[in-house]
Amino acid sequence: MAILGILFVLLLRTYNRIATMVFRTQQEKEVAQEILQISQIIQNYSDTYTIDYPKYLTMNLANNKWITDVLYLSWQDGQISFFTSGTCVEPVNEFVLTGAWSGCSLYMGSGDKIIELINSKKIAISKVIFKIIPFASQEQYLDSNFTWLCAEGDYLHCFNTPGFRMIFKAYSANYGKQWSTHVTIPFQQFF
Repeated sequence: MAILGILFVLLLRTYNRIATMVFRTQQEKEVAQEILQISQIIQNYSDTYTIDYPKYLTMNLANNKWITDVLYLSWQDGQISFFTSGTCVEPVNEFVLTGAWSGCSLYMGSGDKIIELINSKKIAISKVIFKIIPFASQEQYLDSNFTWLCAEGDYLHCFNTPGFRMIFKAYSANYGKQWSTHVTIPFQQFF
């Protein structure tokens, strides 16, 4: 009877570990799928729209190395923006303070219409940072620090076409509730 009890306990522990691994794998797939959808939406708009450099001119982004938390894009038919809103603190800190973590949400604004781009039941994200890349054909938007980079052809800092990087971390929706199934996926993509 003692041997059967020991085998049962070992079998139960193994089953719990396998169930946890399966759940974590499912969470990773859901987070990765949500990231892919966000990436495709941003890519579709960046293919059609271009960076609205005059908006950034008033913000003096050159002093911040062209890093911003709002992406402005424009085209003939209008302007759109992408931004995060919500509780944009590190999940560990918020979980310790409140016992939960809601994370930021990613939004797209067009005129007076605002659309949430993430499914908060599947994913939570950190604050999104956009790194705007100055480009050579728009030298009037560059300060003297970037103009010489364009003149010397240093295209790691100054491309011939508009571009930007999008950087954030994605977390599983149950982040903080069950430590063994936490999923965090860093995201960085150049558009």
